[in-house]
Amino acid sequence: MTRRTPVPPGRVLLLSLALLLGGAPSALPGRDGGKDAAPWPDITEQERALTSVPQDPDADAVILQHTRDGKIVQEGKYYVNVLDYHWRLKVLRERGKRYAEVHIPSYKSSRVEGIEARSIRPDGTVVPVAKDQIFEKLVQKGRGYKVTEHVFNFPGVEPGAILEYRFRRHRAGLFALVYIEPWDFAGPEITLVSRVTQALPGDASYRVLCNRCPHPVPTEEDWIDGKTIGKRLTLGMKNVPAYREELMMPPREEVSPRVEMVLVAWKNVLWEPLDRVSSLFTDWISVGTFARYFYQKVYRLDDVAVKQAVASWTKGIPDRNDQMKAIFRHVQEDFRYVPSDDVYGQASSIASMIKAKAADNEDKGILLMAALRSMGVRAQLALVVGRRKGRLNAAYPSLSQFSHVIVAVPQPDGSALWLDPTVTYAPFGFMPSQDSGAGALYITDEGSALINLPIKTETNGTRFAITARPGSGGMTELDVVAEYEGEDAIAMRQEIVPVAEAARTTFLEGWLREARPGAALRSHEFENLESLDKPLRIKMTVEASGLVTRADDLMLVRACILECRDVNPLSNQDRRYPFYVDLDWNERQTVTVMPPAEMKAARPPAAAAAKSAIGALFFTCASQAEGAVRCERLLMVPRNHWPADKGAGIRAMFDSIVEIDRTNVALQLVEGGSSGR
Repeated sequence: MTRRTPVPPGRVLLLSLALLLGGAPSALPGRDGGKDAAPWPDITEQERALTSVPQDPDADAVILQHTRDGKIVQEGKYYVNVLDYHWRLKVLRERGKRYAEVHIPSYKSSRVEGIEARSIRPDGTVVPVAKDQIFEKLVQKGRGYKVTEHVFNFPGVEPGAILEYRFRRHRAGLFALVYIEPWDFAGPEITLVSRVTQALPGDASYRVLCNRCPHPVPTEEDWIDGKTIGKRLTLGMKNVPAYREELMMPPREEVSPRVEMVLVAWKNVLWEPLDRVSSLFTDWISVGTFARYFYQKVYRLDDVAVKQAVASWTKGIPDRNDQMKAIFRHVQEDFRYVPSDDVYGQASSIASMIKAKAADNEDKGILLMAALRSMGVRAQLALVVGRRKGRLNAAYPSLSQFSHVIVAVPQPDGSALWLDPTVTYAPFGFMPSQDSGAGALYITDEGSALINLPIKTETNGTRFAITARPGSGGMTELDVVAEYEGEDAIAMRQEIVPVAEAARTTFLEGWLREARPGAALRSHEFENLESLDKPLRIKMTVEASGLVTRADDLMLVRACILECRDVNPLSNQDRRYPFYVDLDWNERQTVTVMPPAEMKAARPPAAAAAKSAIGALFFTCASQAEGAVRCERLLMVPRNHWPADKGAGIRAMFDSIVEIDRTNVALQLVEGGSSGR
């Protein structure tokens, strides 16, 4: 979309897509650390004196201010959105020192610049973060793409210190203007002041959605920046409760105050995807038409490259259904997934995907649909609100609600085969939990409509069968068979299938150290590693310390060995948010304790159970031949959502699980035996 010089009223101003998709980053005057550096906002006496917050007296820290000021301006030929961020936090307790490390991520079509940071010690001493201590770190890299972030550490961090930083994010391109970057009012600690402003040209109209905001309608004021005249919108909140990462937390977008903005119209602009002037996202039909226009440009352009790829993927496979399976698996596994939760209606060219062997959340769906269509399968697209983004708001037409693209293959009975290529190592036709029952925009060649995807009925679970042989030296030999099914198997395969054998061993060693501290992997083998329609099985021999306790002539052996609960995963702070389980927990652990020579098991431990609204854990033990004891631990939590007022019962359940997981099997000397100590 190209911005031309102003035209007389009544004529159409044509914006060419190529022009809005580029743009050089703006300078950041006054932020070079020199004599013209802009002053920091004043620190108030109240901020200096603050030692706790009544709303959260046990808080480790408090976010004093978190603000963003944005403006859409024209720089040369380009329109860009310039976003200035400021964050100020006070450390209240020792645990608050964890905020000393800051990560500022990069995004598509954006650039971060002008980072400044400083610590203010309790005595008022100001310690700036040196420029050469702000690093750009490579997070992920592949052929044709890379993901980076800026990282730094505050100096002099202690209780009473104030930490603050600011930076500018420069967002260029059509899609950065169509969707204003969302703003979350809540942070990981209570936020005293959270505010966002956005200045808009007078010709642009945006729909504003401020969910869970006490005052959802922004205030407006006139705004002028050079030749750009328009208005500035402001939304703010005070004393915003913290959104902390904790077990069973709902998606931030679903429960925490958040503002989004989407372009509805730009006066006198011809929107090529919709073949109309001014109006853009007026309803869901226009959203679907917009996405289809850009997606079609991709999957219709590189027809020859797609056919060549499909021919190599399906060579020697006569059955049509098996050909589809082969295509699906190649798109899943041959193209490294570049993770993203944002949908723009934009995808890379298929030629560039094939060259880079990488594809993101939109690219994968487009590539799969193009491949299937090249062999005559009338595949369609669906934009999906994955579980990490919560539920679809039907009253807010915008692509920004969706997290990824999947493919539908219509069936003769009117149903559809749903294929999600963003979930690597999922079997053909498997419905991942992120798609199960999710809201979606179904896009065909003829139109689009909002739908709900089918609810999954996939089996998911992890089973451990462990034989423990405690020795006289305090070490225990373990024979472990771990079996994973459904998404548990998918998650494990994603870690071990694409890497070399040495890396697989390293991963298993790390997993084992976390699942059972003090354990060392001695050998392992995999079964069904690449048979995606079968459970993944890993056989391991392990040597572990810390499982045996001596008490007089008794040997006490832990009855729970892997992935046991040593502490309650839920904090004691008041839970404001509901409990979400979007993937069933089905965990079964069977431990057979084999006594050493001249010992046998005493009476097996008593059965126990821990229950709450969300599910239950059952624990039972029984005597076996040769003086052994077999204990079974079964945890079952179905997919569901529960209100926050169930928190006391759920915490109590985990307290009971912690106690149950400390259960020991007692081994005693047989008559006339020796303890061997």
